[in-house]
Amino acid sequence: MAETAFHTLSVDEALAALDSSAQGLSSHEAEQRLALHGPNDLVAAKPRSRLAILLSQFKDLLVVVLILAGVISFGLAIVEDSWENFRSGVIIFLIVVIDAILGFDQEYKASQIVRKLHSLILSPSRAIRDGMLKEIPLQSLVPGDVVRIEEGDKIQADLRIIEAGNLRTNEFSLTGESMPVGKMTDRLADDLTLGDRRNMAFAGTTVASGSGLGVTTHTGMNTELGKIASMAEETMEVSSPLQDELNVLAMRLTVVVVVICGGILALALWLGLDWLVVVTYALGVAVACVPQALPAQLTVALATASKHLAAKNAVVKSLPTVETLGSTNVICTDKTGTVTRNEMTVTRAWVNGRDLVFTGVGYRPEGEVLDTGETPVPEQDIRKMSLFFRAATLASAGTVHPPDEFHQGWYAVGDPTEAALVVMSMKAGIFDSGEGEEFSELRCFPFDSVRKRMSSIRRFPEGPLVVLKGATDQVLDVCGFTLRDGEVRPVTQTDKERIRDRNVAFSVQALRVLAVAYRPLDSAPEPLSPEEAERDMIFLGLVGMIDPPRSGVREAMGKCHGAGIDIYMITGDHAATAEAIANDIGLARAREHMRVVRGKEMEGLSDEELSDMMREHSALVFSRMDPVHKLRVVRLLGDLGRVVAVTGDGINDAPALKRAHIGVAMGRTGVDVAKETAEVVLLDDNFSTLVDAVEEGRGIYSNIRKVVLASLTANIAELLAVLLGLAGMAMGNYAIPILTIQILAIDLMAEILPLTFLCFDPPTPEDMQRPPRDRDEHILNFATGLEVGFLGALMGVLAVANFFFYIYRHDLTLGPDAIGTLEYARASAMTWLTMAYCQFVNILSCRYRNTTIFNRNILTNRVLLASVIISAVLTIVAVHAPGIDRFLEFAPIGARDWLHVLGAAAVFLAVWEGTKWRRRILSRSGGKHR
Repeated sequence: MAETAFHTLSVDEALAALDSSAQGLSSHEAEQRLALHGPNDLVAAKPRSRLAILLSQFKDLLVVVLILAGVISFGLAIVEDSWENFRSGVIIFLIVVIDAILGFDQEYKASQIVRKLHSLILSPSRAIRDGMLKEIPLQSLVPGDVVRIEEGDKIQADLRIIEAGNLRTNEFSLTGESMPVGKMTDRLADDLTLGDRRNMAFAGTTVASGSGLGVTTHTGMNTELGKIASMAEETMEVSSPLQDELNVLAMRLTVVVVVICGGILALALWLGLDWLVVVTYALGVAVACVPQALPAQLTVALATASKHLAAKNAVVKSLPTVETLGSTNVICTDKTGTVTRNEMTVTRAWVNGRDLVFTGVGYRPEGEVLDTGETPVPEQDIRKMSLFFRAATLASAGTVHPPDEFHQGWYAVGDPTEAALVVMSMKAGIFDSGEGEEFSELRCFPFDSVRKRMSSIRRFPEGPLVVLKGATDQVLDVCGFTLRDGEVRPVTQTDKERIRDRNVAFSVQALRVLAVAYRPLDSAPEPLSPEEAERDMIFLGLVGMIDPPRSGVREAMGKCHGAGIDIYMITGDHAATAEAIANDIGLARAREHMRVVRGKEMEGLSDEELSDMMREHSALVFSRMDPVHKLRVVRLLGDLGRVVAVTGDGINDAPALKRAHIGVAMGRTGVDVAKETAEVVLLDDNFSTLVDAVEEGRGIYSNIRKVVLASLTANIAELLAVLLGLAGMAMGNYAIPILTIQILAIDLMAEILPLTFLCFDPPTPEDMQRPPRDRDEHILNFATGLEVGFLGALMGVLAVANFFFYIYRHDLTLGPDAIGTLEYARASAMTWLTMAYCQFVNILSCRYRNTTIFNRNILTNRVLLASVIISAVLTIVAVHAPGIDRFLEFAPIGARDWLHVLGAAAVFLAVWEGTKWRRRILSRSGGKHR
């Protein structure tokens, strides 16, 4: 049954294929089918256990290197009974555990995606069992069950419609179609998308109006909703650019550690050194090469950035997502509810040969009625059109309501189109909430897909009137008269051509056009057929409405263009509507062509052809898309090396949201599935907020780049100090200038605060005026490697020089056995302090690529300056505070020694400033630099 195309079968054929009838199933047969097919429930793939998620936090290379260093440290502590190595191991594993807890918390929450799908089908079902309509648990629904659905119901399974009375369903969350879809019982063609299968109703959608019967074709995971659930669960998640970058960095650092440690081991064994000494030095090299606090610094930095985004109404659920936002180079956006308000709004009307323009958007009944010259229409003129407004409104069943405890703004109940007509009349001052009772309904002829009209017989003061609205041609078919200047006169062919011309003029603006008409009745109506009631109608006018774009979307599009971000619109709506909205919001860059691709056309394109189209066009509109189409677009963009952000708010968006690098859901209108699947949730449903988040992401990447390079600079200095110490021990029997515990202390006492608050540098205007960064361009590349290597070597040489200069000034001899003595503690403190203060200078200098540190923007990040001062105080405490100095193997130094430390930092600053001066000269002369 799963492969049967039920929409291509007649009602009788569908019932026969399901071995059912219009009288439904017997209870016994239903029980057997329940055992065969299983409950009507969404069963996700078996989730990973908590233990598996926790263990996965230790798979990154950078973490593995730290763990190995910690294990070796504890091993040395046991073998040598070394308190120093034990302290080092504790600090290393503390960092690893903190990172693992943070990662576990985020990943475990993300694993709960599909469970939220249950909330979409919680309502009980009304099924015909044993020839009687019964209420049964939705989980008991089986293929072949005949169910009854009515206005307001949630549909609990996929149904083939077998009876329809003005039945229309809201399929926005499944197909992206913004308007309710009228249902029918006729068989349809085979090659239709979900949105065009009008004889089917799907699980997870709701009934907008009318009622009907449907035979259940699929339940549980076999429904279209279930297929999407499977796609969302099975879709491969992609790593973020930051995760990829850190993997590259970890790989390169691991190679460095292995090569240098191997070289040290070989050299030490060749020199005949004791193996414990060799391992101790190898541990020092490993600790020096790995930026121990970097994972914690990045976590804090990203968490802080996520708080900034939350203040801007963008909630980020995964920390690496913050940076990925800044790497985004293509946004695939939905239309309805994302770039539009998902609130139908009347913007134009044509009454008595006069064009009217309505201001205001959405269901809030505030706005003006203007003429085409943007002049308010006089109240007396509007009163002359009152019959038009009342007829349009009273031929509708939709209503609008003010905000309440469950709704933040005005909201619609019923058909959004009919609610828009109510708002139109309220803006004109013709209709209020009590008039529906005053003009009571005597008879109603609901809309159907054949007539394409809806009419109602209402009680007016002058007598009963038939009021009617519908598609223009179908309304004109039953109109014999027109109302012009207060006079009813026969409608002529010229009148009809003029009406159709105005209909076309509205349609090309992507407006949904309805015609309005009426007819007085002589007396209270006897039982009438629609054909008898809807004849000799008097034409009143036309109404044009649209789901309007959100405010600020056009400006946000322009910002994306300036930032080099391509934008594709992917929607289940019609091509003409999607194209008009895309033009209105400026989806394409100036003087660039926008291509529109329809669902059927896309199915005929190979992956290669579709990829070529994406390479050629920076703006594409994909209309009438199914979820599998949207997923295909996102997958191919990923294969092209693009960093993809996908916006959406419906069930149909879930697979693409998960497959994208960044899934962005709407917080107000989005269904739970979309919000749980996405990495980012926009609380205000504003596309502009997403663009603000991209800008924040670009700024955070720039700051992370500074943190990584500054951290690596200090690591190179530490590595050089260890290597020079090994050379000094081998050649002159000198003690190592810095111990492993002291290297860790640089990270945790002197670096962690300034490097963390370096990420507080605000984004600059230039961040959104340059193309997105190339994913192949790594933070640590040849150019930055040379810079970091040079500055790190300078820092290390200055630190080791102060160590040996201290020995020289005090005429000391410090061999390996001097470690633990007072004089060694002072000499190693000189090494440590020199590195720390040079790193302070390095952190402040790297804020500006070419600009001197002495500039007027130095105070833009005052918390960074405060953190440097605090860290400087901590270094004084580390060296001079009793107890702490002994814990770190330090001893207090004198004022003259401090002058040597500050002098080394001044030399380091002078070299930094000289480097920037050279860059400025090259920049002014047109030279290239990085």
